[in-house]
Amino acid sequence: MGFISMNLILIVASTGPLVGGMENQLALQAQYLAKLPDIDVTIIASPTYKALFDPSLTFIPIEMKRSRRNPTLLLELIKNVHRVNPDIIHAHGHKAVSLLGNLRLFIKRKIQLVGTAHGHKRKNKAFKKMDMVLSVSKGIQNTLSPITSTVVYNGIEPVVASSDHAKHKAEFSSSLGLDSNRPLIIGVGRLVKLKNFDRLINASKNLDANLVILGDGPEHQTLQALSPSNVALAGFREDTRSILFLADLMVICSDREGFSLVLIEALHSRLPVLSTRVGVAVELLPNEYLINSTEETALQKTIQVHLSDLSELKTKQEALFIRAEKEFNIEKITAHTRDIYLTLMSNNNA
Repeated sequence: MGFISMNLILIVASTGPLVGGMENQLALQAQYLAKLPDIDVTIIASPTYKALFDPSLTFIPIEMKRSRRNPTLLLELIKNVHRVNPDIIHAHGHKAVSLLGNLRLFIKRKIQLVGTAHGHKRKNKAFKKMDMVLSVSKGIQNTLSPITSTVVYNGIEPVVASSDHAKHKAEFSSSLGLDSNRPLIIGVGRLVKLKNFDRLINASKNLDANLVILGDGPEHQTLQALSPSNVALAGFREDTRSILFLADLMVICSDREGFSLVLIEALHSRLPVLSTRVGVAVELLPNEYLINSTEETALQKTIQVHLSDLSELKTKQEALFIRAEKEFNIEKITAHTRDIYLTLMSNNNA
């Protein structure tokens, strides 16, 4: 395939100000796509997300709190599309795809429309108007069926572990008022009900281990009131990736996940993971590491079984660590995405 110069618009329609996995992933992919030769990247998103994106990228702020059928919003979008005159418009998330679908009649046919599904929704018909549909996991691909989609996993940046893990783990635990001699369990995510952190806290009460939950959200006070002496809510941390290297086990208890980026980040950090059957966990984790019940007694028993021999657990998940490192590297993911764009453009010009 000969090289083709490309003008690309990436759209996300989240209202903000909360930042989730989709917004963080889009910012990371935008940064790495822009590093590739002859790709000009423009972002259209709520002004609350401007700080997420590399300042070298063109950012067009559009208020996204309006309905996806709001005529003023649609007019703003079409004016900016015409001004940028892209080769590809890539919408991330169901609302952005719906907006793009509503504009289909006003967009030049030579402009290729791509939509990525990041989560499970009941209504997916807007994706039918896309020239190419991507999904971030096989589970989401199944929910889009009979609409055909290609799985393109989310990617992460490699992070190098600091030296002297034991010292830093002890310092981290002590800073939160926890016994530094105990194993360290980590939970990561927004403090919302569907993450089931309350169940993880209750299951940890009688474990000879510490639980640290990284993240913030509306359930903070409720979870704080539940937390015994071996549990700490550490809030949102910019150094989450570094903390993963200090932990002994990650537990994901969510009822629903689009992709579960923290699972990949944990495995990349060589941190063993137990997870409910959500997101990409069912595609990566063998059945013995999938949580069948988040009921307190059952969950406690599941965690305790694996806590009893953490070194064996780490050895058994070695193949998962290697796979995470090889398959979910952001450079590999963006190169794959670029190839999809180029194929679309080549087919359109044929």
